[in-house]
Amino acid sequence: MGEKKFFYDHFEEEQICGMFSLGHIITVILFIGLLVLGAILLRKLNEKQTKIYMLTVAIAVTAMEIIKIALRVAKNQAPDSYMPLYYCSLFIFAIWLSFAKNEMIKTVAYSYMTMGAILAAAFNIIYPSTSLALFPIWHPGAIHSFVYHYLMALTGIFLLVKGIYVPKKEHSIHYFAYIFIACVQAVIFNCYLGTNCMFLADAFGLPLLQGLCETKPTIYMLLACFAQASLLFWGHFGIYKLIIYIKDRKNGNKV
Repeated sequence: MGEKKFFYDHFEEEQICGMFSLGHIITVILFIGLLVLGAILLRKLNEKQTKIYMLTVAIAVTAMEIIKIALRVAKNQAPDSYMPLYYCSLFIFAIWLSFAKNEMIKTVAYSYMTMGAILAAAFNIIYPSTSLALFPIWHPGAIHSFVYHYLMALTGIFLLVKGIYVPKKEHSIHYFAYIFIACVQAVIFNCYLGTNCMFLADAFGLPLLQGLCETKPTIYMLLACFAQASLLFWGHFGIYKLIIYIKDRKNGNKV
């Protein structure tokens, strides 16, 4: 009975962790603490260790996703629950693309992992509508989401802190292309399979967008695509530039 409950997906409201609950708040604090600790420790990695770290994360998130898909297919769940075609799912493909020798492909991967993935991972932890809003905190679905988004955010921060990737305005085109291609595929799957890939068919409970999604679905879809393919990049880029500016001012003051 214990094993069945461990992989069970339908819980009563009182069994679910819920958003902005004590369990959720503890999760956010733990996420931030581990993120700071991880960033500090990873700064010491040399080039060879960096490659090992990136490969380890790539294998880990891929294995986690395969296991998740296999379990949900075995349980005959809807494609929505396991298709790796959501904004955060793109991290799996991006980290493998980062090993490419072609500089343009590497830029595409790095621009997504740094100028999109960090805030997306943080948002998922702050608003875990696909994990803690559905499961108890100990459930594999919740644990998977926490570990996956932690690695996603940590890797993006690591690339910036180590100076492996330096964002530039023109990289917004590489980023846009990567997300736009995913959105085009998502629209096709959503039309033919009734899925919600890239969250282009449904706002998944976000109150500010749910009304627009129900009354003006096409406008909502274009807005969701634009937000993911452009606004996230510039939001990240603005924060990055602000941090660099503050850092330079402090260094200047010391001199």
